[in-house]
Amino acid sequence: MADYETLTLEREIACAPDRLFHVIIDRDLRQKWAAPNDESVVIIDQYDCRPGGREEIRCGPKDAPEFNTTGLFHVVTPEFLSFTETLIVGGQMMSISLCSHEISKSDAGSTLRVILQITSLVGADLFNDYRGGWSASLDNLAALAANLDQS
Repeated sequence: MADYETLTLEREIACAPDRLFHVIIDRDLRQKWAAPNDESVVIIDQYDCRPGGREEIRCGPKDAPEFNTTGLFHVVTPEFLSFTETLIVGGQMMSISLCSHEISKSDAGSTLRVILQITSLVGADLFNDYRGGWSASLDNLAALAANLDQS
């Protein structure tokens, strides 16, 4: 049986919406902000961020990035980014997700709302990992985008 959960994460980011969009979709910048902590790494092996494009990512501990994701992009606009993603560990599919990013102008600069519709194939405990990992990554994104915008 599968377990299902929808997570909504929101950040106010001191960065113009067009600049935030660039930081989100730029391959090199994404590898910087997407790792949730200093002990982790995100390696983007294949990246084609356009509708119908695909990405292949290895991530996890720096010494053994054992998590593999495959993403398929569906909508890529400055206001909305949507892709589906599968997570595979050790050859076993762990989850399938619809990941949506809404970017809008705010008094702070931008509001980013990320909606994750997750199907876990290994139990509900996986949702805490999603929440923790994505929350930390979005905090990194907010800090990086704000610092780049002030440069």
